[in-house]
Amino acid sequence: MYFKIKQAVKHIIPEKWLQKHQDKLRPIVALFYKGERFHCNICHFKMAQFITLTDEKVLCPNCGSLSRTRRLWHIIEPTLPHKKVLHFSPPRGFSKVLENLNDMIYEPSDYMGEFQAKRRFNIEAIDAPSNTYDVIICYHVLEHINQDLQAMTELYRVLKPQGKCYIQTPFKFGDIYEDETIKTPSDRLKHFGQEDHLRVYSVEGLDNRLKSVGFSTTAINFTEDKDNYNGFNITETVIVAQKI
Repeated sequence: MYFKIKQAVKHIIPEKWLQKHQDKLRPIVALFYKGERFHCNICHFKMAQFITLTDEKVLCPNCGSLSRTRRLWHIIEPTLPHKKVLHFSPPRGFSKVLENLNDMIYEPSDYMGEFQAKRRFNIEAIDAPSNTYDVIICYHVLEHINQDLQAMTELYRVLKPQGKCYIQTPFKFGDIYEDETIKTPSDRLKHFGQEDHLRVYSVEGLDNRLKSVGFSTTAINFTEDKDNYNGFNITETVIVAQKI
């Protein structure tokens, strides 16, 4: 249903207009999904089903959140009051939820201008003083970064002592796979799984790189039933990197 509606609307309305007004259009689409079986913990919409995309990602029809974002919110929501938060490449719907919280300072950042954000920080040289943030969200970012160790060093620098950075990337077993000679989008898609990815981390490999710049790390593994209430990923790993 979702894809039929999307294709029909695209034939009538320009895509740029749709992107600009998606916040108003999503609740209309969501009416077709209302029910009681599933629940989005970000926007609190109850539905008969989530939208399953072609890559098997599970989307909330009301706010557009993905499984990994709903999991992140489940983890960090209790920790955010009275915190200063930096969020790299923030999903639009989730960013709006965080911006509307009154008991925290929220700074979304997007260097490439692909997301709506107040900041345009280069993660390899963050234009902020040391010891600025209590929490940093760095989800599906590091695999895009040329100098990832420099980015990790910067994340450590701008965190306050005892501050936490929540990190996730695509993961594989074994060693980190990267090759600087792989440069074309088609080759990167073939080797790294996406046209703009520069490597594929293993949990252990990323964990070791984070420790090498000073972080104390914890890798949290999750397992869920397929049709779990909040539409979380069935298996998932989140790394929590803390500044000592």
